[in-house]
Amino acid sequence: MIFNTYGDETLPSLMLIHGMANTAQLCYGQILPYLDEYQVILCEVDGHTEKEQGLFISIRDCCEKIENYVTQNRKGKIYGLSGFSMGGTIGVELMARNNIEIEKVILDAAFCVKMGMLTPVYTKAFCWALNRIKTGKTIPGVMIEGVMGKGNLGIVNTLYKNMETQSIRNACGDLFRYEISQTLSDFREQVAFWYGGNEYYPGKTAELLKRHLPQMRVEVLEGMGHGQFLNEHPKEYSDKMKKILYKERSPAES
Repeated sequence: MIFNTYGDETLPSLMLIHGMANTAQLCYGQILPYLDEYQVILCEVDGHTEKEQGLFISIRDCCEKIENYVTQNRKGKIYGLSGFSMGGTIGVELMARNNIEIEKVILDAAFCVKMGMLTPVYTKAFCWALNRIKTGKTIPGVMIEGVMGKGNLGIVNTLYKNMETQSIRNACGDLFRYEISQTLSDFREQVAFWYGGNEYYPGKTAELLKRHLPQMRVEVLEGMGHGQFLNEHPKEYSDKMKKILYKERSPAES
């Protein structure tokens, strides 16, 4: 896993974790210019970058690498963490593991719904879709909207077309079988959960997480599909993030 930093190290830290079949830049590149009040740590998940070879192994493997980085470079603490889709699921697992300190968390359409017998079906569909993109073929709009939400055809432009099939299989297999740990209930810090009104499973995830995180504030982004607000409205998205992440600095920090 690669950790890219942007901004002065004296600023509050904000870690961003992208979704499955994205790259860090395709997912978050548009909002980086609006986050200059933070030192952003942009994670590039294994199997999702051309900068280094390697496969996506598991959510647990990602968490261990993030924890090692934060322990070695951040004294075990980060101020804020935001994850989109599978990146949000990684965020949930980090909270449950409680090996690093996080003050504020924003989960954008995290996925924590066990798919059971549908897991191989969805995995095959994702592999098929990425192979079509890789070979320059299009994906029928009705299929995109069926999975990603009505009016969300632009989500295809955020997908990483050079991702290896085995990484997709590993990611889908782990994500669609993910089980929320009971230790998540021990996380007491501020959590926000957003999801689009045109997507289904993140809403079910919010219901499941709320049982463990009663302090979590849930907001439905009306008229939006999966990642659509992040992809199509970067300034508004970052403004929304900053309202949650706002930290009043002491005179010594000013």
